[in-house]
Amino acid sequence: MRRMRTGLLLALAVALLAASPLSAQVAPSLTGETGLFEIYDAQTVPQGRFAFSLFYSMYDRTAAPVPYAGTLADDPLRYSSDKLGLTLAFGLLPNWEASFSAGQRAYDADGRAWAGVIGGRNQYGAVNHDESDKLRIGTKVILNQKDPLKVALFGAVYIPTQSRNDEYALSTWRTDWEWGFSGTYGIFTGQFAYLWTADATTDYDSYDVSNEMRWSAGLGLPLIPDRLKGIVEVHRTMYDGGTTQPPDFTDAVLGARLALGDYFVASAGVRANVDRWVKYGSSPSNIGGILQVSFAPQPKQAEAPRVVPSPHEPPPAEPVPAPAPVVQPAPAPIVEAPPAPKPETSTTDEILFDAAKSRLTNIAKAILDGVALRLKNNLSATCTIVGFTDPKEKGDHAALGKARADAAKDYLVKRHGIDASRIQVDARGDAEAGDDATRNRRAVVTVTFP
Repeated sequence: MRRMRTGLLLALAVALLAASPLSAQVAPSLTGETGLFEIYDAQTVPQGRFAFSLFYSMYDRTAAPVPYAGTLADDPLRYSSDKLGLTLAFGLLPNWEASFSAGQRAYDADGRAWAGVIGGRNQYGAVNHDESDKLRIGTKVILNQKDPLKVALFGAVYIPTQSRNDEYALSTWRTDWEWGFSGTYGIFTGQFAYLWTADATTDYDSYDVSNEMRWSAGLGLPLIPDRLKGIVEVHRTMYDGGTTQPPDFTDAVLGARLALGDYFVASAGVRANVDRWVKYGSSPSNIGGILQVSFAPQPKQAEAPRVVPSPHEPPPAEPVPAPAPVVQPAPAPIVEAPPAPKPETSTTDEILFDAAKSRLTNIAKAILDGVALRLKNNLSATCTIVGFTDPKEKGDHAALGKARADAAKDYLVKRHGIDASRIQVDARGDAEAGDDATRNRRAVVTVTFP
């Protein structure tokens, strides 16, 4: 098992060095639902697409006490549980996905004078056992996709892989059930889950296994946009009922998720059993970990609406003939009326920016390419660029609006060679902000034809 962990760590390190940007970092959790490591967020696999994951997870637990047994010198029994597994998820609808996970589970404890109950089975001294884990079939649905606070409901069934006659198995031969909900607001996600476990029965003993109630909080922080996301999770697990109960505990997980090309995502994290560390010290170790490589198709980014210019320049206006000169009886000079001014025409485009950013997106550059073509086709045309901001954006709004206008001007001058004297820039900040925050993060480009 130790060699397998070392190999997976080396493989992940090589993969991280070869990482490249990704438009979004959507990836499955350790059970298949889209989310962080173990928390499900308010995202789903795109409709009609699959997501796959291969992962290794190791955590440390404290066993429940053995009923009616004397206390041994090193009690309670403290063990580690490792799982090597794979997941599959499929987008049924834009807000609904289904998932499946399977794998191999290993249990390990050194040979101390201790005893405990794992999965309803009495264990004494050293523990070294592995078995196929229960198959998990789950589903998740997003209730509201547009509100700032998005809510997801999920449920799952755990199908046993062990038979009733397998006296060495540490999982029950009956079905477990899980349900819960989560809420996502920006980079924050909170979750509640309840696992209804099956009883354990063998020829030697019978236990009512405790149900598990878990409260979780997670943070997905973008460290490098479109490339690296930091992930923090805190889980509080409390046991409900049962013949004998393990102690409640808190797990803390710290890790990151990194883009690997256009479809692959790698994740790694360190997990610590905080309560066990505080109560019983660092021997045996209370540190676990997570390694994961996923294939996860990313959702398409919605294109901002833009004004499509006409492929032809407007025809020049017909000149208005000057009126005939009027002969005055006095010896005054003949005065001719000036010709009527030609009407001006113009086009207007909007380019959108990410929150608190002045960097041009690919969509914005495509719009500016069309503006540059109009300026090149009519050398008398001029251009005005006005930058706006969203009232909720941080920083100096006037400076941010000016930076957005300057970014558009620089692109026209440096990329297309437009004379800078033909382009005027202005900034109005959030002076004309509307209700749509995304539309406020914009620059308005107006081309005037004389």
